[in-house]
Parts: sequence; C-alpha cells; structure tokens
Amino acid sequence: MSKALVAALSVIAIVLVVAVVYEASVIQSLQSENQQLKSMVAQLQEQVSQLQEELEKPHFPLAVVDDMGRTVAIAKEPERIVSLAPSNTEILFAIGVGDKVVGVTQYCDYPPEVVEKKESGELAVVGGFSDINVELVVSLNPDLVVAFGTLQMQAVQALEDQGITVIVLNPSTLDDVLNDILLLGKATDAYQEAKQLVANLSARIDAVKSKVADAPKVKVYYELWYDPLMSVGPGTFIHNLIVAAGGENIFADAQTPYPVVSAEDVIARNPEVIVLPNSYMMYYSITKEQVKERPGWDAIDAVKNDKIFFIDENLLIRPGTRLVDGLEELAKIIHPELFGGTS
Repeated sequence: MSKALVAALSVIAIVLVVAVVYEASVIQSLQSENQQLKSMVAQLQEQVSQLQEELEKPHFPLAVVDDMGRTVAIAKEPERIVSLAPSNTEILFAIGVGDKVVGVTQYCDYPPEVVEKKESGELAVVGGFSDINVELVVSLNPDLVVAFGTLQMQAVQALEDQGITVIVLNPSTLDDVLNDILLLGKATDAYQEAKQLVANLSARIDAVKSKVADAPKVKVYYELWYDPLMSVGPGTFIHNLIVAAGGENIFADAQTPYPVVSAEDVIARNPEVIVLPNSYMMYYSITKEQVKERPGWDAIDAVKNDKIFFIDENLLIRPGTRLVDGLEELAKIIHPELFGGTS
C-alpha cells in the first residue's frame, strides 16, 4: 500500500472520528434542549392549571341558578349554613363544608358525625321535611339555606321574606345530582373539592355502566312497600339505578312513579331478582322466608333460585353522593358474576 493511500485513509479515518464525535455532541445537545423544552412545557401546563383553578374559584359576590330555575345572589362566602334535607346534608359534608352547617332536619343522619353533633346540641334540628320551623331557622342567623323540592317552597318564600338566601335543589337524575354537587361547591367556596368529588363519582358510575354494557338484562322487582304492594316506575332514582346496574325493572311501563301492584302482576312478570328495603327487617320483621311463602310466589324465578336481597334504601332514594354506593350495591346483586356479589 502506497504512502499516499495510507495518508488518505488516515485523513478519512480522522474525518469519520470527528464526524462521530460531532454527531454525538449534537445529539447530546438536542437531548438537553429536549429536556429543557419538556421542563418548560410542564411548567406552562402547571401555570395553565393554576390559572384555570383561579378562574373556576368562586369570587363573591356571585350568582347561581338553582334547580327551580331561580337566580340566587350570594353576597359572601357562607359561614352559617342550614340544610333542609338529608341529601343536602350529605353533599355539604362530602365537599368539606360540614363545619359550617349549623342546622339540619330530624332525618339527617349521615355522615355519622351529623348524629353526634345533633345529640351534643352542636347542630340544631329545624324540623322534619315539610314542616320546617322557619322561626328556628331564622334564629340561627344563617347566610345560606339549602332547601329541597317543591314541598318546601312555602318555607323558602318565608325565609326569603326575612332576607335569607335560599338555594333549592330538586334533582331527578344522577347527572342532576352531580350538577348539584358542583352548584353547592360554587355557592360555598368549595368548588375544587366538589369538582374532584364529581370526577371520582363519575368514574365509578362509568365503571359500572361499562361492565354491564354487554351483559344480559336481568328482570328486577323492587318492592317499595308490602301492604299494599308498591313498586317503582320510570322517573324514579331506583328505576334509573336498576337500569344503570344492568337490570330491567319489571314495572318500567308503569304510568306513575310509585305504582300500586298486585301479587298476580309480580308473578306474571316473573322477576329473576327481588330487592327489598332494609327497613323491612329493621322495623317490620319481614324476612326473606316470609316473602318466599307468599301465595303463588314459589313460581317466580327469583324465589326458586333464592335471589331475594335486602338493601339500604337510603342509598337509592336520597339524591346525594351515596346514590353511587347504591348503584354499586345493585350491580353486585343483579350481576354478581361481574362484580363479585352474592349469587
């Protein structure tokens, strides 16, 4: 090999080494710049998130539209709140403003600290549901009262005549309940807490619906009362929860929300699952065996296969955060093969 060729190869080798070193340096530089860009993007995203939270944060005075379509002005962050329904109370405590609640109804019993505070006198009891003691509510000097439904509108008017701010909730669907949680979050300066709660509840609802989407529908009879027999129809939370849990309400064609039905109707519609309220056992000593012994009910599939279940009705009828617990309980009952429930 000639000296010239050796020299040429040496030059090429040197050039290649330089090129490799340069390329490595460029790659390292690009990687460094990429990391810097990623860091900048992360910082910007954090700033955007903080800005969004600040924009969403309630700024008093503010106005909200309640479930009756009324625009309610709230002058300042509420510090003394009265709840006129158990579901309202559950929502207020769930979003972290329970320490601001000064009055509740005799039926408010959840979370457990509500009962403790009532017994200790820390929480005033302002009446039942449709018999609110307006004078007592006024004496508590509330800056916000959370009422429920049309039956309390007379009390609402009386309170507003006294200059008290009142929000009225009246949800009819699960989505309405989620919106009410956000509404109360905004009204009480707990919007971020409410938003996180709604995100968690929505995820749980979606998880149930996703699991039952392709499962066969199971015929369900929910017995609301036993004398006379009463069930549930469309437009009720119980009906909607049965459907969301992958069931088929055997009285889905009822013309009223809470139809009176006959034993013959139930037998003819042959439910695969029967669901009864816990209060049957707690207050009326009605057992599963007594249901099985009803005349002619031995022909029902649910009775034949021992598919009779009791459930805490408060999880199904109180339009608050625990409706999702009720949905999950029903899903375990209706589709134990999917949710690990009692078969």
